[in-house]
Parts: sequence; structure tokens; C-alpha cells
Amino acid sequence: MDWRRAMTALALAGGLWTALAGAGAGGAAADPSPTFPTAGREDGVVVAEIERRGVLRCGVSYNPGFAANDKAGRPVGFMVDLCRALAAAVLGKADAVEIRRLSKPQEFAAIAAGDVDVSFAQTSWTLTRDAGYPVDFGPPVFHDEQGIAAWRRPDGRSPLDGGEATICTPSATTSHAALEAYLARGDKPLWTLRLFPTWPDALQAFIGRECDALSIDRAILTTALRGLEGSRDGLLITAAPVPSREPVAPVASNRDRQWLTAIRWTMFALFLAEDAGVTGENAGFLRITGNSEVQRLLDGLPDAARKVGLRPDWAYQAIVQVGNYGEIFERNLGSRSPFGLDRGANRPWTQGGLLFAPVFQ
Repeated sequence: MDWRRAMTALALAGGLWTALAGAGAGGAAADPSPTFPTAGREDGVVVAEIERRGVLRCGVSYNPGFAANDKAGRPVGFMVDLCRALAAAVLGKADAVEIRRLSKPQEFAAIAAGDVDVSFAQTSWTLTRDAGYPVDFGPPVFHDEQGIAAWRRPDGRSPLDGGEATICTPSATTSHAALEAYLARGDKPLWTLRLFPTWPDALQAFIGRECDALSIDRAILTTALRGLEGSRDGLLITAAPVPSREPVAPVASNRDRQWLTAIRWTMFALFLAEDAGVTGENAGFLRITGNSEVQRLLDGLPDAARKVGLRPDWAYQAIVQVGNYGEIFERNLGSRSPFGLDRGANRPWTQGGLLFAPVFQ
């Protein structure tokens, strides 16, 4: 029995699996402390298996703009495109992907069992998750903050301005923990938390006006409730009065360091491409005329790439077939999307954001 099957058996015996139905959101991964078996590293096995099967399997949480099915039933969205960029880097074909919808906290068991190669299920990187699961996090690919949506009262005031209010939120999430810590200070509003097992449950309760407000990652609130803003009066979406940061990162097994390196540097390539002005349209030209680092990026540093299972032209293929980080953001979440999200911290570090790539050399 290989280590993936052993982990699956232990996970099933311990009751770690949850049903496939339902989707989580943002930092909404629960934080139990399961015990997983330890085993030696198996560097290189993930890429070998991906190449054998011919597709990259990515886990996602379905949330508008991040991952959803289009009218033809095809998965689309920001996280889906990051998966496609990784497939282009490994297999040379961005569409060689299999998108699997994961509910929380199923992604950790799915990774351990080898059911997905990488998860883009919008999970925030925390110490507890890093230490408690046999996984590693890639670089944060989306920086968010906690948000809160509320229905105005009949007098036009927000229920968050004072007095009593019921706040819906998914249980065992970073949002839940932040709200509890905020209210525990004692001098805060008379808010009552109403907890739900999943994000869709909390969302439906809020839409049904079973609670005064709803709290989760701000970007997810904005995209999920966008369709309601024009048809329902009195909907407010703001940053929650809770100091928070949500560094959302891809997650993979910690058994294969080479695979994690491939994930990291593919994401870094998308960051650097935007910062250096390399787009899907001009990458071919800049491959010859760009500065030294741009040429190294688009050349792919083949000797180093080969050591982690990437194609010699891995970064070039990811950028040409899918685009740089900014192109991916804008068409799925930003100015070219129905959502119009501001880039905020999701800009290159040279523009005041948090996206930073180590040196390509």
C-alpha cells in the first residue's frame, strides 16, 4: 500500500472525509487536528504521475469570479486560471486540467490521499494549518481582508452602527475566530454570532434575512452578493471592524519538494511577468528583446526547470496560454469582469502591493 492509500484509509477510519456537496470560501477551512502518518519524501512522483495521466487535477471552492461553471458548463475563474497556468508549465497545455470541487475541510484529506495534485480552494495560510497537516503552502496568490455585509434597518441605519445585531458566519473559520476575539474584548457591539457548517448555508441564511449581517472574506462577499445589489435595497458591504489579513495560497502535499517548487515558481513567474510588463501578447517579442531577467524568465532556465519536472519553456507557455497575474486578475475579478474588484494588495510590490517574486537566475 503506497503512502497515498495509507493516508486515505486512515482518513476514512478517523472520519476526516466530508461529503463532496457544498463549497467553502476564502479562509473558511476548518481547523481540526487530525493525525496523519509520516513517511519519507517521494520527490518527483507527483509530476511523473501528472505526465502519465496527461492532466493536472486541481481542487477549488466554487465562488463567483474565483471558480464557477460558465454557460457551457466549463469551469472558469481566477483560481481555475492559476491551475491552467500550472498545467501549461508542466504539460504544455493549459486545458489539460481536471477541476474538482472541494468542500471544507475536505481539501486536506484530498491532498493527503492524492485525489488532487494541488488545491486552489481559497484557503488562508495559517500556522495551525501549516503545522497540523501534511501539506505545504505555495506563495499567497490573493491577499484579502475580512468583510461584512449588512441589511439596512427600516430607518436607513446600519445594524452595525449600534444596538443588537445577529451576524452569520461559517463555523471553525478564520472569520469566525476573528469575530469571537473581537467580541471577547467586552466593550464591543451587542452582536450575536450565528454559526453555520458551510459558507453556502451562511449565505442563504443572510439572503433570507435570517440575520442582520454576514461576514467572510471581503472579495467573496462582494462577488457572491453582486447580483443582489441592484435588486435588493439596503445592502451594505464594508471591511469588518476586525484587524485581519487573509493570505490565500495554493496547497500541496509536503511529500514531494520538487512539486512544491514547481508550483511556487510558476506562481512567481506570473507575478514577475506582470511586474516586468510581459503579457501573453508580447512574450514572444520580449523573449528575444527583453532585459536579462525577462529573457531568463521566458527562456525558463531549462537546467533548473528539469530538476523539478517543468518543461524547458514552462514560464513562456504559462504566460502565452493563460497570461500574467494582472491579466488573470482583471478578466476574472477586476476591471474586465462583472465584479470590478480593486487590486489593492494584489498588485506588484513595485506598485505598492504584496506580490513579489524572488530573482530568476
